[in-house]
Amino acid sequence: MRVVRGFTVIELLVVLAIAAVLAALAVPRLTDRSALQERGARDELRAMVAHGRRIAVTQQREVCVLMSPTQARAVYAGAGGCLPAQPLRDPGGGGAYTIDMPPGTLLGGAALLRFNRRGQPVPALDQTITVGTLAITVYRETGLAR
Repeated sequence: MRVVRGFTVIELLVVLAIAAVLAALAVPRLTDRSALQERGARDELRAMVAHGRRIAVTQQREVCVLMSPTQARAVYAGAGGCLPAQPLRDPGGGGAYTIDMPPGTLLGGAALLRFNRRGQPVPALDQTITVGTLAITVYRETGLAR
């Protein structure tokens, strides 16, 4: 009697078909980075808001975070309002503290977030900022962003 070793063509084709189905399901999740970029932008903006609040408290000076649909920047505030010509320094690099949104991700909600010298938002309201489909809420009592 003859002993057969190895796989039949049918078995190999079934394994290849299963591998193709799994690859078709997994590849789009690996190549679509928009959700990852959106979360990263939200986290960067949350860090900017927290930094602006800290600067307002430590320097006893009002700070604004100005937002357009594609960019956020932190600046000092004066008696007449926010002063775009006086940006906060980026804590990581020393230049103006600015965040550009990744392609396809837009900022929404509050266009201006201003902190008083106690680190509370002005006006004293809960404020929501959207980063794509994600949201950041800045609480009126503490100015903390979640």
